Amino acid sequence: MNKITANIFLGLLLMVGAAQAAELFGTVDAVAGAASLKGENGTSTPIATGTLVYAGQSIVTGADGEVHVVTADSGLIALRPNSSFRVDRYQAKGEESDEIAFSLLKGALRSITGWIAKRNPAAYSLSANSTTIGVRGTDHETVIIETPIGTTLPGTYDTVYEGATVMRNAQGNTEVHVGESAYAARDTRQSPALLAHRPEFFERRTLRIEQRIQQRKENLRADIHNRMQTGNNARDDKPDATERRERARQLHDRRIQRRQQ
Repeated sequence: MNKITANIFLGLLLMVGAAQAAELFGTVDAVAGAASLKGENGTSTPIATGTLVYAGQSIVTGADGEVHVVTADSGLIALRPNSSFRVDRYQAKGEESDEIAFSLLKGALRSITGWIAKRNPAAYSLSANSTTIGVRGTDHETVIIETPIGTTLPGTYDTVYEGATVMRNAQGNTEVHVGESAYAARDTRQSPALLAHRPEFFERRTLRIEQRIQQRKENLRADIHNRMQTGNNARDDKPDATERRERARQLHDRRIQRRQQ
C-alpha cells in the first residue's frame, strides 16, 4: 500500500469513526434530484434512500434536489431544492436530556416534529439566520429569502400547517398558529411579526415528492403514539424514590428479623 492510498484509507476510517461516535439523527426516506451529505470535515458524498444522517452532518440539495429524512424520534424533515441544513445537536434516548437542534443555512425545509418535541417542546430548536423557532407539536415550514423577490423582502419566513411555532430574535417573539405565517427581517432591530397572508412563493414552487408526506405523516404519528404509550407505561412501572426507600426499609427489616430468629 503506497503512502497516498494509506492516507485515503486513514481518512475514510476517521470519517466512519466520527459518524459512529455521533448520535444517529435519522435515515433518508426519499430523495429526488441532486443532493449530498456533508461531514464535519467538509467531505461530501451523494445521498440515496437509506443513507444514515448523524449529528454534526449537513445535507445540501441542488436546484432539482429534495430530501426527506425520518428522524430517530419519528419526525420528518423535508429539505427543499437549493437548500442546506445542519444537525447541530441530537439525542433520542427517551431521557430528559433528549433534544433536537438544527440549523437551516439556506433555502427551505418542512419539519414535522417527533416524540422529542411532543414530550418536551423546549427540547426542539431550529435556527435560521438570526432567528430561532420553537414548536408545540408542529408541522411547519421555514424559508430563508436571500434577495428581494417582487414584494417579498429578504429574511426568514415561517408558516404553520399544524400546531404552533414561536419565532424569536433579539427583539422579541411571535406565536404562529395553524394557517398563519410570520416574518423576521434580517435587521434584528425588528421583532418577528405575523403576515396578513401566506407569501406567494409557497404556492409557486414545484415539489416532486411532496405528495408522499401526508401518508408518511400518518404512519409516523402512529409510531409516536406507540412510543408515548410505551414510555408512559415504563414510567408507571418504575417505582419513585419514596417507594424505593420503603422497599429498601422493608428488606432491611426482614434481614434483621432473620438474624434474630
